[in-house]
Amino acid sequence: MIPTVHRKRISTCIKIWSELLCNKVSSRKHAVNLLRDYYLENQVEPLRGKTRIDIFDKEMITLYLVGRYGLGLDVEEYKSLYNSIFSKELRYDEAYRRILDGEDIIKVLKELFKRVNENIVFRVIRLAFTATILGFDNEKNLIRLLDIVTERLPELRRRVQGFIKFYIAFRVAEKVVSGEVRNRIEKEALKHSLCVRLNAIKNAPPDDLIKEIAVNVLNGDEYQVNKAFKVEVDISLNKGHLVL
Repeated sequence: MIPTVHRKRISTCIKIWSELLCNKVSSRKHAVNLLRDYYLENQVEPLRGKTRIDIFDKEMITLYLVGRYGLGLDVEEYKSLYNSIFSKELRYDEAYRRILDGEDIIKVLKELFKRVNENIVFRVIRLAFTATILGFDNEKNLIRLLDIVTERLPELRRRVQGFIKFYIAFRVAEKVVSGEVRNRIEKEALKHSLCVRLNAIKNAPPDDLIKEIAVNVLNGDEYQVNKAFKVEVDISLNKGHLVL
C-alpha cells in the first residue's frame, strides 16, 4: 500500500513516466529537468534532509523505483529507455541486490563503478531508503545494508550514523504529517522506539530536523506539525490545559 504522505510524489512520477513511455524525453538531462518542472508544478519536494546538493539528480532514484517497482515496467521490455535515462539507477539497484545476496560490497562497487567512494555508497543507500519509505522494500534490508557498509567501510561510520539520524527523523516526520503522532509524548515515544530498533540510542535526531522534513519536504501543515512538539500541562481541576 502506498503511504498517504507519498501519494502525491508517486502520482507525479507516474505523470512523468507517461511522457517517458511516449518517447518525449531524449536524455537523462532532459529527464532531470522534467522531474524538476513537474515537482515544482505539483508542489512536491525531493526527498532530503537539509541539503539540496544535486537533489534532482538524486531524486531520479524515486522516478526509477516508481517505474520499475510501482508500475512494474520490465527492464528488458523497456531496455533502451532504462539504459538511456536510468543507467546510474540500474547499477545502484544491482549493487544493492548483490550486496544483500552476500557479495562483498567493495568488489561489487569496483565491478560496477570502477571505484569505491562515499558518493556511490550513499547513492546505493538512498535507493534502499527510498524503496523502503515508498513501500517497495522492507526496513530490514536497509538496516542490513547499513550494517555492511559500517563493517566493510569503517571510514564511513560517522556518515552512516548521520544517515540513521536522518532516517529516524524522516520516519517520525511521516507520522506527524499523517496525524498518527499528535503530541510531544507520542513523538518522543516513536523517536525512542526507532532509536532502539536501529541500535542508535545516542543518535536521536533533533526536533528542528524533524520539523524541516515534516513541513518543507512532506508539505505538512505547519500549525499541525508544531502541535506535536508542544507540551500540554494540566494546571487546574479539569478546567483546561496550559500549552508550554
